[in-house]
Amino acid sequence: MIRAAFGLIALLAISGAAHAEPATTQFKNWLAAFNAGDKATIQKFYGEHLGDADALTARNMRAETCGFDLAQVEDKNDRSFRALLVQRCFPALFRVSFSVAADGKTLEKFNLQAFAMSEARALAAMRDIAQRLAASDAFAGSIIVAQDGQAPWTYSAGTFSRDDARAITADTPMFLASAGKMFTAVSIFQLIEKGKVALDAPLSRYLPDYPNKDMAKVTIRQLLGHRGGTGEDGVLQREDTANRGWVRTINDYIKLNGSRPPAFAPGSKFAYSNYGFILLGAVIERVSGQTYQDYVQQHVFGPAGMTHASFPDLQHITDVPVGYSSFFEAEPTPIASTAVLPWRGSAAGGGVASATDMLRFFTALRSNVLLSAKSRAMATEPSEKGWYGLGFVTAAGKHPQWGHGGFGYGMSVAAQRFPNERTTFICIATRDGACDRMIYAWSDRRFGLTE
Repeated sequence: MIRAAFGLIALLAISGAAHAEPATTQFKNWLAAFNAGDKATIQKFYGEHLGDADALTARNMRAETCGFDLAQVEDKNDRSFRALLVQRCFPALFRVSFSVAADGKTLEKFNLQAFAMSEARALAAMRDIAQRLAASDAFAGSIIVAQDGQAPWTYSAGTFSRDDARAITADTPMFLASAGKMFTAVSIFQLIEKGKVALDAPLSRYLPDYPNKDMAKVTIRQLLGHRGGTGEDGVLQREDTANRGWVRTINDYIKLNGSRPPAFAPGSKFAYSNYGFILLGAVIERVSGQTYQDYVQQHVFGPAGMTHASFPDLQHITDVPVGYSSFFEAEPTPIASTAVLPWRGSAAGGGVASATDMLRFFTALRSNVLLSAKSRAMATEPSEKGWYGLGFVTAAGKHPQWGHGGFGYGMSVAAQRFPNERTTFICIATRDGACDRMIYAWSDRRFGLTE
């Protein structure tokens, strides 16, 4: 009651000015639109004032916070505004700041950020969000946050499907989407350590019969860093039904895409490419003499102790929870995404593992069980040219991190190592974007504002 009364007094104070500054007016309009919680209202404001007509991040934050109350105006003038806000669902402090462009309408340098919390409160805040999302069927999956030397914090919610009441736990295997690219990268670096693959060798050294000779010039390093211009694999989009009907092996992927030249001069720029990792899988198969899936099972899953990880085909997924997707909001409510799954997980991702498995994978990596410290450092080093290393999503700065996310229809993964904090964050879920929301819910509050 005291907090609400204080916020009301502050709001009345700024709204009572005879000639409110444009910045103050825009703040009032933003807060009203945000707190309304209505999709169309939020999209209208963000489209008109922030150039974000979809406003997905804002809509997600509204669902996660339940809106804000004004606590204190810190600074305001005709063209800028900064204030402290209190989150409604879980007691937490945020700051909003922005400036107003010369047109009096466009908001510039808009920033809405939480203040830093202790680890215990950040976990409690994330649990609060996960529970509310689970109640609205926007989260089903498992989360682990593990600090080295301490018992992991875990949270799981949801069932295997709407028709299967088995509960999802930290040991339930779920689809990994692109997070599986880490297994491909580890496999390549293992072969490099054995002298069987060279990082700067062209694809043609290992696939001399590759159909397109220009594509065959792409190097292993360029493939690992998504700098080869190799494009998409032709099976992962909803409209790729015909291709999914026959593409089952890596050779099938090459039959589908092998005549295509690079989209740009290899090495000249970054463009995320699933097909590039399919080609890395082809290298693994050619050099090792095993199928990609058998190699990873023997040389990654086995040594890491990932007992629930595997590459089931579509005839063997009864023990994997069903994903539900809105297909980028093309469907009014999420529907089962099983019909758009490829035949089997590949070198671009798509195998299954549990949250516990993924924690063991990271433990094996940092303990030099799977790779040498030198190889791991090379793979996870932040790139000066973007957010990707060599098979791993990386970030430098005050809180460096490395790992990989995964996003597909009805599957979401966030798997990141924070070395400075000696913490590993794992989330695997069966709803669109659910784990992106969870890792931001935790990290935004754990590493938030401090002054």
